[in-house]
Amino acid sequence: MAVSQTPAVAECRFEFGRNWQNFVGTRLSTERIMAATASLRRVLAIDTLRGRSFLDIGCGSGLFSLSAALLGAEKVVGFDVDPYSVQASVDLRARTPVPADRWQVRQGSVMDEEFLATLDPADVVYAWGVLHHTGALWQAMDNAVGKVKPGGSIVLAVYNKVDRRLGGSAQWWDLKRRYNRCPPRLQRLIEYLYVSNFLARHLLTLRNPLTAIRNYGAARRGMDFRHDVRDWLGGFPYEYATAGDVFNYVHDKFGLQLHYLNTHDGHACNEFTLVRPFKR
Repeated sequence: MAVSQTPAVAECRFEFGRNWQNFVGTRLSTERIMAATASLRRVLAIDTLRGRSFLDIGCGSGLFSLSAALLGAEKVVGFDVDPYSVQASVDLRARTPVPADRWQVRQGSVMDEEFLATLDPADVVYAWGVLHHTGALWQAMDNAVGKVKPGGSIVLAVYNKVDRRLGGSAQWWDLKRRYNRCPPRLQRLIEYLYVSNFLARHLLTLRNPLTAIRNYGAARRGMDFRHDVRDWLGGFPYEYATAGDVFNYVHDKFGLQLHYLNTHDGHACNEFTLVRPFKR
């Protein structure tokens, strides 16, 4: 059974959508789209999504909704609770030849069961780095798994739980809450200090930090270093779980079968692709 988490503070909720809008407007490129599409192929172990439906929970920039469409998904539905994320996805869709009836973008929450009831179950449910920002991780997990067709897959990425006094997950929970309570100028200073630490660590270990930043998109699913820094520091509510906690929860409760797993020792997300059996 999964462990409980520290409760989130609603008034500190980070506005992911503004960050995603800026990403789409300033940093999204053909190379980043190709990297995102390749990562989707990898976690699903497929070459095509032709004839399949794709539900993008917490669609953010819309990048992975687009990737699913490029892989041939018959129907793509992306939704996000943040209106700026919804607009970012709509703006991205307008830059592509994918028609709106094949790629729908809606505003809604994975925590809103009435809204979820309006969505058809999908062959692939994609919830990457989303459920741990709801403030109710395990209920969000239940709701997301409930939208997977029998025989379908769910792709999850959930922040790893790090148990240590200095730099552990509980300390980051507090730091993220403080970041969100800061005025914008102080938030920029915190970002500067974080990046400075990143540069120093690379230099001290004789690695070129500029190379790491240049190659960031290819290594991180098409993401951008600067926007990911802001996403990490601001991402609140913030919850976390070990890979074992996540797998045991969805396996014991829903009978999901593990298809892909990538775990981390640090704070990065543990990544899962799990298949829902036809019968249980």
